[in-house]
Amino acid sequence: MTSKKNVLIIMPSLGAGGAERTLINLLHKVDATRFDIDLYVISKSGPYVKEVPSYVHETYFFKNDFVARLFSYFHRRLNISWIFKKKMGKVEKTYDVGISFLDAKFTELLFFSDDIKKRVAFVHSSYKTHDNYERFYQRKDYNQKLRENRYSMLDAIYFVSKDAMDEFIEVFGKYPKMEVVHNMIDRESILRKSEEQTNIEKKQSFSFSAVGSLMTVKGFDRLIRASAILKEQGYNFTIDLIGAGVEERNLRHLIDELNVVDTVFLHGFLPNPYPVMKQSDAFVMSSISEALPTVLCEAMILGLPTLVTNCSGCRGLVNSGEYGLMAEQDDNDLANKMKTYIDQPDKLEYYRRKSLERSKLFDDNKILNKYYKIFEGNI
Repeated sequence: MTSKKNVLIIMPSLGAGGAERTLINLLHKVDATRFDIDLYVISKSGPYVKEVPSYVHETYFFKNDFVARLFSYFHRRLNISWIFKKKMGKVEKTYDVGISFLDAKFTELLFFSDDIKKRVAFVHSSYKTHDNYERFYQRKDYNQKLRENRYSMLDAIYFVSKDAMDEFIEVFGKYPKMEVVHNMIDRESILRKSEEQTNIEKKQSFSFSAVGSLMTVKGFDRLIRASAILKEQGYNFTIDLIGAGVEERNLRHLIDELNVVDTVFLHGFLPNPYPVMKQSDAFVMSSISEALPTVLCEAMILGLPTLVTNCSGCRGLVNSGEYGLMAEQDDNDLANKMKTYIDQPDKLEYYRRKSLERSKLFDDNKILNKYYKIFEGNI
């Protein structure tokens, strides 16, 4: 019998993001008879902590989120890394592959152990449109440091979309092994969960759903402003916005200020958003930057007509308007595209079919086999 392959996966946390959900989907699909997986998480925080499968060995560097943030700040800004080097130095077995599943400063932890045969990183961001681009990545000294001390030292770099890879190449250049591996979506689980009951009732009017962390990059402020434009024009509709994050207070203030409290409803984080998504008439994603938005893939699997703003990741997934409506990064244009769905039932039905057609792209078995090759060290 062939011995198991040892796999190390590093994550900053198990927060309510798309990359974290993708990882959980993947871990639940992995053949535990073939792979022995250790999951190293910097901070024991986030809703997905409870969803890690029992056959995955978990190690949390810090159980207190404040302490984790403090040492992460020292590591990121001051390059004080002794505590991470100490923890990685305690590794007691040899790994066939070490994976930084969410490329960031913690990717460098892979270099703090000599007991990792192959080191790879997954890029879940679009670096050229990332909010750190001008502050950090565009700086020649910092950019060169990342090229020399991170990316050139990896055996492979994987990207969740071609847009993400293209932007990475523009910012950091090409490396010998670069490949696109789409997110593990878990179609069966999404369809099953979408059939569960929800206490959020669909309103009688046309309804949009939107899901994501309440962060600036998600552009939910634009969605709220667009809804105010439509309401001013006399349209009757609702938006069920699901998610939690640092922008919640600002978004609630904007909803009050623009008098759309009876139109835009913030529901916070929901472990299962799919019944709410499924009962809506259309799904809208107003992001400023994405790599491959997991929730947009999920909306397509549910057969929802989609509307996105023109940004990397979203643009590629709808193929610039072929598989879903696309608006420019403009409040009025987003409002006009929302109006298209409300006014034209034929467009709604057309893009429902296009979503289901596009969802065939997310073949769980093909994607899982790509991960297996990586886990086996076949870089």
